[in-house]
Amino acid sequence: MYGRMGATWNPQTGRFVHGKYINLLGNALGGRFEEGDYLEPTIKLHIVKPVAEEPAKPYYHVVVTPAMYSNTGSYLGASTPGFSISQAYLEAGNVLTQDLTLWVGQRFYRSTDVHIADIFFFNALVSQGAGLKYKGLDLAVLLQTSQAPGLYSVVDPDTNVRFDRQRTTFVGQYILPVAEKHSVNFLGEFHLLPANKTRLTDEGVNIQESDIGYAVGVKGRLDLGDGSFNELSVRFGGGIANGAFSASPTFATFGRPNEDGKYSGALGIEAVEHLLYNVNPLLTLNAYGILQHSKGADDGERTSAAVGINSGTNFVVGVRSFLYLHDNFHLVNEATFQGFKAELPEGVEDPGMPTAFRFSIVPTIVPSGLRSAWARPQIRLIYSLAIFNQAEVDLLDRGTYGLPVSPYLQDFGPKKFGHYVGTRAEWWF
Repeated sequence: MYGRMGATWNPQTGRFVHGKYINLLGNALGGRFEEGDYLEPTIKLHIVKPVAEEPAKPYYHVVVTPAMYSNTGSYLGASTPGFSISQAYLEAGNVLTQDLTLWVGQRFYRSTDVHIADIFFFNALVSQGAGLKYKGLDLAVLLQTSQAPGLYSVVDPDTNVRFDRQRTTFVGQYILPVAEKHSVNFLGEFHLLPANKTRLTDEGVNIQESDIGYAVGVKGRLDLGDGSFNELSVRFGGGIANGAFSASPTFATFGRPNEDGKYSGALGIEAVEHLLYNVNPLLTLNAYGILQHSKGADDGERTSAAVGINSGTNFVVGVRSFLYLHDNFHLVNEATFQGFKAELPEGVEDPGMPTAFRFSIVPTIVPSGLRSAWARPQIRLIYSLAIFNQAEVDLLDRGTYGLPVSPYLQDFGPKKFGHYVGTRAEWWF
């Protein structure tokens, strides 16, 4: 069960700011304290439970995860909430042989995240499909139709009927244990998008060509003891698997195709460093650095703002400290620096790289009394300050040219400073 609820206020104008990030890309890269209300109760139905005394005995369960959130950006209690099913799958363990696990359905197919930036990285492939795990080996076949609609569908201009096609992603992973408590995770992906042949007019047939993509990656994890760890990962994707920019998964194909309508030569790169270190009983530090770059297959110029972006790079570095002043009172502080660069239309003067520095101070009540970065539930009082450079302000003031702009600035106008005050409860169990 995961949930967060709260209330927020903007001290500059008093206007509604609930759920509006002050980050540059409109997501949590750079800090997540402004997140909106969200409820995600996971239901796990044990049909046959695992038995510790009989480790080879088969077991199976069904997992269902509904999600509830505000469709309007308002408070969850002040509007009709949105609803979705994030997970619904059957998993069976010790089937055929001990340690073999099979699953079928829709699931959070991912394994590692930077929680304070709300990003699952390296192998984030939330999809519907099937897979198996045997000790360190993890294989899956995933189907995806919800990303990059232009790649997946053709719309008949006469009947407005949409003809869909579906991407298939084959995934292989292996976790290699190193010196008992450390590990290296290897990742390989192959993406296949079949040709789409649909009769759109009396004169002929519109053809979307078949296309492929691939991704490879490696992630190392060091167990530093006492709950501390360090993770470092690098992932490279090509073809239609070039998603990376702005925390995109590999199947979110980025940029424009080449003159043949394909993504040969497109690429995406992601590098993540993530450290959590329990310094002593009074202090924990959680730091990260993220670099993401995507480039499409089109070698031509971007002729206008209406033409999609073909290349983009973003980065963020941040650190959050947890100062345990009392078992039930933790002072949380966070500082981040972020920036991005994306393709501008031909002939537009380059305003420079938009950047932002932000700082948050968050006095936190922890009812459990646990001195840990993972202690939940938490009751927080939040103040965040963002300082935008002139390039970000000018981007909004002169026209965005189709580039991302901070949701905060979109609502409050071109300002050098952004403020956020709120209170929030977060829980999981």
